[in-house]
Amino acid sequence: MAFPAITKLLTRSKRIYDGRLDGMNGDVIYGWALNIAEPDQEVVVSFFHNGTVIGEAVAREFRDDLRKAKIGSGHGSYGFSFPVPREVRALRNYSLRAYAAPKTELAGSPLEINETPELPFRKYGSHIRDFLAQQYLCGNGIEIGALNRPCKVPEGTKVLQVDSKTTEELIKYYAREMRGQTVVKVDLVTDAHTLAGIESGSQDFAAANQVLEHLENPLLAMENILRVVKPGGIVFLSLPEKQYTFDSGRPVTSFEHILNDYRLGPEASREAHYREWVDLVDKVAPGEAAEHLNILMNVLHYPIHFHVWTQFEMWEMFDKMRAVLPFSYEIECFKANEAEALFVLRKL
Repeated sequence: MAFPAITKLLTRSKRIYDGRLDGMNGDVIYGWALNIAEPDQEVVVSFFHNGTVIGEAVAREFRDDLRKAKIGSGHGSYGFSFPVPREVRALRNYSLRAYAAPKTELAGSPLEINETPELPFRKYGSHIRDFLAQQYLCGNGIEIGALNRPCKVPEGTKVLQVDSKTTEELIKYYAREMRGQTVVKVDLVTDAHTLAGIESGSQDFAAANQVLEHLENPLLAMENILRVVKPGGIVFLSLPEKQYTFDSGRPVTSFEHILNDYRLGPEASREAHYREWVDLVDKVAPGEAAEHLNILMNVLHYPIHFHVWTQFEMWEMFDKMRAVLPFSYEIECFKANEAEALFVLRKL
């Protein structure tokens, strides 16, 4: 998305607010807004239908595209999302306006919406993940690394939130990324590779969304995810599709690579992963690369995307690991979903 230069807005316009109503994803309207003169001040966005206020949202969600575009103060926390009320969505065809102040209508407003009753699997977006979670996740299960976006599970489903850090540690560690967002309450602190403390065959399901790529040894993690799930239970996974993310310039991770890390340990390939990240994602100047790498790898131990896949390598990985891991399963469902791919595995 292209953004106007804020400096030009300050010099050429007397507008107090800037922002855009970007669109709708599922049942949520999203966009961004900021106070030009006081970019660290949170902005309240009001939404109108037929001249009547139907709700508000505070523009404080982190968006990496805003950070990269150096909007406002450059921290990227100017995003907002607003769930459209059911009574409005029931109209199917409607128009919404968004204001950052009583007289400041955002660019992209009014937003004309035409909701059609298409089958969910013919659509794309975050609601597809939610739709699949509603179909497959029930009973008692675990979710690994939910951070600020836990699965939307059916009513009555019990989820144990698992992470490598406590809630307080996560908020501090991801202070920039999670600014203005709610981090889930972590129930159990454990390593995602081992899931120590969770009894074998005790869970109806295990969910891990956008997690495996952050793990140095994804096959070991999958072994223990399958270990804790009951026979007939579900493993619910989503992974980023590299060609639609900041990983687009990186080479894909082969199955042979992760198999070698599984058998011999990932330590030997660790530095190479970080170097690739520094060169191809952060794109650090050569003279600063060594220091940057040391901070990421040895000081912060930052969980970069160690592994990169397209949906085809993902499918190959889940297919081939059946001959390696000590648990049997079938790939019950697969869905390409914009910048991610969704997999549902059932343990046999």
